[in-house]
Amino acid sequence: MQTELTELQPQLVIASQQVDEIMIVVAKESAEIAEVERIVKVDEQAEAAQAIKNECDTDLAEAVPVLEAALAALNTLTPADITIVKTMKSPPAGVKLIMEAICILKGIKPDRIPDPSGSDYTC
Repeated sequence: MQTELTELQPQLVIASQQVDEIMIVVAKESAEIAEVERIVKVDEQAEAAQAIKNECDTDLAEAVPVLEAALAALNTLTPADITIVKTMKSPPAGVKLIMEAICILKGIKPDRIPDPSGSDYTC
């Protein structure tokens, strides 16, 4: 048995060298695969981001005309219109809502006056 081991020793050295060479190739291919996986992941994320962007663009395309129409209507208001609303002792709920929206759109801080009904504050 000892003689067999001695005779197989050169074959073992050759097999060990072949295994080392294969390990080098496997390590190189593993690095290449890792790089490809990283690129694919980035591409998938880019595709998902593009899909979200497209959805947002569609929503924005619908919202912009409505916003422009609202701003155009807002620009038709005169100070006299606002004065009339201010003179109302208890304006209707719709007027209150519109005035709150105008305060928000114009960037005007509302006067914190307690609502006579006690529910919330008005502009």
